[in-house]
Amino acid sequence: TFTEKYIDRAKATLHSTASQAADIAVKSDVKKLIIGHFSARFDSGEDHLIEAREVFSETHLAEDGDEFRL
Repeated sequence: TFTEKYIDRAKATLHSTASQAADIAVKSDVKKLIIGHFSARFDSGEDHLIEAREVFSETHLAEDGDEFRL
């Protein structure tokens, strides 16, 4: 997952941006969005979370060892 700043790289590598994933969540009428698989260029997923929550507030980061109840 990339941020919008790297949308060209996301397209080139067939990935999405956090806001694109959030937009799909809205259109799909889901209750929660869990994003992960962040590019190694990012130290954390916080920027992804902020970006996605601007579109879909129920977004959560998936990090190694996390468990989510569905």
